[in-house]
Amino acid sequence: MSTTLEVLRWLDRWILSLFFRRFTVDGGDRVQPNRPQVLVANHFSALVDAMLLFAAFPAIPRFLAKSTLWRNPLLRPLLQGARVIPVYRRQDEGVDTSKNAQTFSRCHEVLRDGGTIALFPEGTSHSEPGLLPLKTGAARIVLEAEERFGPLGLQVIPVGLIFDDKGKFRSRVLVRVGEAINPQAVARGHDDPKAAVRALTNEIRDRLEEVTPNFESWDQAHRIARAVEIFQRSDPDLPNRPELHHTFDAHRAFLAGYRRLAEHYPERVAAVEEAVVGYQDLLDAAALRDRQVAARYALPSLTRHLLARLLRMAIRLPVALIGSVLNALPYAAVSLLARFFRKPDQQATYKIFPAMLIYPFCWLAQAFAVGHDLGFGLGLWPGLATLALAPLTGPTALRFHDDRRQLLAEAKAYVKLGTRRELAAELRKRRAKVRQQVAGAVELYRAFSEVEA
Repeated sequence: MSTTLEVLRWLDRWILSLFFRRFTVDGGDRVQPNRPQVLVANHFSALVDAMLLFAAFPAIPRFLAKSTLWRNPLLRPLLQGARVIPVYRRQDEGVDTSKNAQTFSRCHEVLRDGGTIALFPEGTSHSEPGLLPLKTGAARIVLEAEERFGPLGLQVIPVGLIFDDKGKFRSRVLVRVGEAINPQAVARGHDDPKAAVRALTNEIRDRLEEVTPNFESWDQAHRIARAVEIFQRSDPDLPNRPELHHTFDAHRAFLAGYRRLAEHYPERVAAVEEAVVGYQDLLDAAALRDRQVAARYALPSLTRHLLARLLRMAIRLPVALIGSVLNALPYAAVSLLARFFRKPDQQATYKIFPAMLIYPFCWLAQAFAVGHDLGFGLGLWPGLATLALAPLTGPTALRFHDDRRQLLAEAKAYVKLGTRRELAAELRKRRAKVRQQVAGAVELYRAFSEVEA
């Protein structure tokens, strides 16, 4: 692995650790270095998706990306440093699609040499609640590489990228790796190469659906997420927020049950939906979350949690103050710039990539102002200290403000539930009723599945 790639990956991981509050990889050991493999992932957040795959695994993949990205002078050095392979798409103006023969040949050679290729078979980034129709490029690359240089023992590995709020700073992301596909086994029995490509593409789609959310609409996604939350959370001591890898399987199971029951018991499903939506509307009107309504706020647990968080914040406070002051200007600039980019699948990209330029520029400007006669003029060493402290203290400031926001939000909810007792009683009563309805639907699905089996 070249020094350039090592530096780029270190920088990539550092940036992602700042943007995402939690970055979890589930099944990452399935992607091992020094073996020919193709990673196929859903494409939900523009260039951030590639950053996640670049950071997540021991094997560093070679990416395929649309050739028009090379027209951007800011992106071109990164694309070249990461050894990205251009794809020439028909829909891109002024592109010579005949160059794709060279693109495919380069992919074959990477796989022949035991490398990893990563691509997004949907072909474009989007904000739909499920997968778009897949292109056949991944299947063609794999089967042609086997035919040209095989047997290589190639694997196709599906990767799901799951966000809780993909455009939001300090949100969470889960990279979920599925079981590898044996392309030769899938293609076996298809004498026609086109039929083999179609079969492998269909298999890739099926496997991607196992590691990605696939809802018919965002309304459906939100209703199922609320139902899972209500069903899984039962009178905890404190408000808890399960990790994405703990809830993903439940979301998929509830979606399967929803679809099956909607066919045979549509009225029952509609009643549960109405109850879930009504309860959520009541939560929204009260500016509360289900986890807050469900919590018992047991005093011993509450006291321990509060003291631990306050102690952590007190320890971080001096460094966090410095980091907050030195990073306030670039943070404001990036936030202002991001407002001009409204497409949900591009918001994170247009926060991260401008930040890679704006933050260092502001750090240098602040260091110059401190070190020279621009109203401060404190000298060389204070200027250098300012330049060093800005990036070093920033991560601590982020974690401090994460704690501060969460503490204030939970304190506000605790006070509201404690002082508005009628509201609290009504919400808990409504929640218990909804949970009973959701649990009844779960039992009905289980019984129905047993009969079918």
